[in-house]
Amino acid sequence: MRQELVDLFFGLAEHHDEEVPSEHVYRVTCQSLGISSAGVPYSGFRYAAGRDIGRVEWPRVYDLIVRLWPDFDRQALGNQFREGVNRILAAYGVAWELEEDGRVSRVLPVEAHARIAAAFAELSAARYSPALTLFNSARNAYDDRPRRDRDACANIFDALESAAKEKYGMPSATFGQVVYQIRQSGPLNSEVRALLGGLNDLRNRNFGHGMTAPFGLTGPEVDFAYLACIGAILLLVRMP
Repeated sequence: MRQELVDLFFGLAEHHDEEVPSEHVYRVTCQSLGISSAGVPYSGFRYAAGRDIGRVEWPRVYDLIVRLWPDFDRQALGNQFREGVNRILAAYGVAWELEEDGRVSRVLPVEAHARIAAAFAELSAARYSPALTLFNSARNAYDDRPRRDRDACANIFDALESAAKEKYGMPSATFGQVVYQIRQSGPLNSEVRALLGGLNDLRNRNFGHGMTAPFGLTGPEVDFAYLACIGAILLLVRMP
């Protein structure tokens, strides 16, 4: 996979040498990976970059993709770069893809991506700015290579709690107290209220603040917690 990515990088550069010179791709590859570059590699820029990229741990390959994307995008080659990268990643069943803004994110079903985008849009309102900061921290942890499961769960729940407190005008409350208030006022289906309470219990017992127990949720359970909290954010902020 790494050599196919090198072929993509240099294939684009060699066909657009005035916009993105091959030498530039080589030097960015070396410097972003923390490798000393040769003045003029005896075997050529393409071969030298392929040799160097083969020596680093796999998360650094994704760092290089993110670093190179803006250099190609500035020359109107971003879409070709992105399509080529995603074609190669998909061929190897990789769980990440390059998005239109140059971020590498985890591959999720289309509906899940739509929910994440919708939550981001809702939290972009000024009143929800603290929740948006936590939401972005959660998304960064979820999309990290390797994924930071505990940070993803803790931050997305904190984003939910922040949004809920703002929505219901309870700035000093806990999420559990907000859920209790919802139960008292009764605007939600009883099973939905129970699910919100269940998310609170999940946080308190597995990734709450100050917990010293090892994080024990499995990968699919992290996916559930992350996406369930995003669904809860949309539910609460959209309520009349």
